[in-house]
Amino acid sequence: MLVSAAPFFVFLVAVCLLFWAAAGSRRLQLAVLVAANLFFLARFSLVYLALPLAASVDFLSGLGLGRPRRQTIRRLLLGVSLAVNLGLLAGLKLVPLVTAGRFAWLFTLSLSFYCFQSLSYTIDLYFGEMQPTRSYLSYLAAALFFPSMTAGPIPRQGKLLEQLARPFSFSVEDGGRAMLLIAAGLVKKLLIADYLANNLVGRVFDTPALYSSVETLAGVYGYALQLYFDFSGYTDIAMGAALLVGIRLPENFRQPYLSVNLADFWRRWHMSFSNWLFTYLFDALPKRRKHPLLSYSYAVLITFILGGLWHGISWNFLIWGVLHGLALGVVFAWKLRRKFPSPYWWAKLLGGLVTFHFVCFAWIFFRAASLESALAILRSLGALTWSADNLTPLVLGVLALAAAIHCLPPRWFEISAEVAARVPFWVQGLAMAALILLIQTLAGRGSAPFVYGNF
Repeated sequence: MLVSAAPFFVFLVAVCLLFWAAAGSRRLQLAVLVAANLFFLARFSLVYLALPLAASVDFLSGLGLGRPRRQTIRRLLLGVSLAVNLGLLAGLKLVPLVTAGRFAWLFTLSLSFYCFQSLSYTIDLYFGEMQPTRSYLSYLAAALFFPSMTAGPIPRQGKLLEQLARPFSFSVEDGGRAMLLIAAGLVKKLLIADYLANNLVGRVFDTPALYSSVETLAGVYGYALQLYFDFSGYTDIAMGAALLVGIRLPENFRQPYLSVNLADFWRRWHMSFSNWLFTYLFDALPKRRKHPLLSYSYAVLITFILGGLWHGISWNFLIWGVLHGLALGVVFAWKLRRKFPSPYWWAKLLGGLVTFHFVCFAWIFFRAASLESALAILRSLGALTWSADNLTPLVLGVLALAAAIHCLPPRWFEISAEVAARVPFWVQGLAMAALILLIQTLAGRGSAPFVYGNF
């Protein structure tokens, strides 16, 4: 069930009506969420209805970790949780390779975001950073939370359980903000990301030999914008859907292509995933204080190699991870040498341009279907041919619009949310219906799957 398609919004309306109709009973509201989670999973495949069994293992492990026990038993309980979640993660990555895709129709939903969220729960309990929940309903409502199941954001399970433990509330401001988030997500996904994918990016990356260097460069820029608008569009819809049932999901993007260096980029891009990597993987790797540069570089390289292979077991994703890992080591060495950031505007501008183009260069390997395809893109760029016959005014206009929207001050969204909250709810509904009709007219082809839904 695509969260940008009409059936999802029919489902979301039904969930919201049932959820708030049960407002007198918190347990009944949790039951509605659990039922909604299971229905959402079943729409992908009935196989996923077995997922509560894996969640039950984490729930029971959490109860054990919350009691004073010998360290050996605590390690065993954590090990069980790691084995279940990493087993699921590895299994779903390896099954398509081992079976040559014969059972792909059974596993249409990646469980990466579920596994990362569940591991945050048991690891935090192991280190004593929270107390376990004793409500099985609360745990299933949090662990299988349907808005973030497909492609995040990845909330720390403890934070989500804290919200589920409190009485649910919903204000006019929340309603306005939720509607605006969903509207923004639909525009990002259907009018920008899908258009760029269908009319520029897919064509250039599929047959780069047919395009000039200028057109190939536009395709690379287009992919950077397509990926951002596709993924942040999903995040906006997920955050809006969660807010409609009184849950706040963490922010996942903050103008990443305006970053002044690569470390800054990873503080702005897919923030919940990068925070997870640095909290639960990077910080766990051994380091030596006597050699901070070597220790940091080794740890960040390992982190990004694993992060790259999480996206897929291929040379392209490995190269993407190595590029980011090595470049972050260079950034860290530069910071150690200078001790402070440059105060000059031109240095920040230059750093931003270098960072953006390095990220775009690495995206080539991320997007290309194979290593040979990525090298073909690089050869096309290196040919230095200047024709722009395939870049129509509409394509260039969408590229310019996407870049302008990405650069809008975040405060503008907050002001828009405040304005939307003052508009009567029926007017918000009519505006949303008009937007959906406009999108249907302009987009035409319907919604394509989210890029990160495959990871």
